[in-house]
Amino acid sequence: MQKLRTLFCTVLVGVALSGCGTLPDARPFADATGALAASVRSSGQALTDSIIETGAAVPEEEQSAYTQLAAKFQKTWAVRVQAAQGAVDYANAIADLMKAGKQGGETVKTVGDSLSGLASAVNIPLAGAAFDAAEDLARFIVDRIAIVRASQSLEDALAKAQPAVDRMAEHLASESEQRLKPTLDSAYKNLRSSINNRYGPDAGFAQQVEARRDQLRTEAMKDNAKVAQLQEFDRLRATLAVSLNERDQALDKAAAAYRTRLQLINALTAATRSWAAAHRDLASAVREKRNVNATELQDTVLELKDLIKKVRAL
Repeated sequence: MQKLRTLFCTVLVGVALSGCGTLPDARPFADATGALAASVRSSGQALTDSIIETGAAVPEEEQSAYTQLAAKFQKTWAVRVQAAQGAVDYANAIADLMKAGKQGGETVKTVGDSLSGLASAVNIPLAGAAFDAAEDLARFIVDRIAIVRASQSLEDALAKAQPAVDRMAEHLASESEQRLKPTLDSAYKNLRSSINNRYGPDAGFAQQVEARRDQLRTEAMKDNAKVAQLQEFDRLRATLAVSLNERDQALDKAAAAYRTRLQLINALTAATRSWAAAHRDLASAVREKRNVNATELQDTVLELKDLIKKVRAL
């Protein structure tokens, strides 16, 4: 009978603890966010360096254009570095709250404040946004922060923060398309033009040689004296082919480098969206009382590291 009572009490305690629910460990989410931020910094430096190194390979009079493009890219990238650090601060704040196991008013206020800090880091001005019809995204974030702060629990606050997190991730993706990729595109077009200009005289001469060679072939069929001239044009054609092959290889190398840089930009956009997805999983983990899964975000960070190595090796 005593054993039965002991077992019954144990079950009751277990049910009570289960009913209260313990918050999962958010450190995997925070750690993956930190790794992402480090990759963002490294990516920006690798891409900026690659633009500068490209400029060093062109004639001196063309190098200033690459210096300006590198400075422009670095300035734009600084916003992404700032946003990544904002994500780190946000993730650490949430992880600390969950480690403390706190719920209630002060906790949801902290989530709201952290969300506001993230928006500022993403360079979304919130001051006066509710009165400016042109700032749709800012007004949306302001409204969402208010909803988060009115939440009744950490679980509720994280779920209601998700739409804002998603919108900020898409904002960064849009910035990549509108500001980062055009800079890389300009650098590539400048390099391609420089290569074509360098080999332009040989390319023009090759066209003239080809036309004259075709004419000599016709004439040599009627006049054997033209055969020697045709052989000279064949040798000249072969010499020009070496030069034009060098041009084609340089163009292929430039195109491959451009594709690799774009691949890194696209991977960073994917990683940003993975971070938003990891935040969604975090909110679900709190609701479902299960472990946090940051595997997808960790995998995207590994992909970024591989691409960074490729860009540095260009």
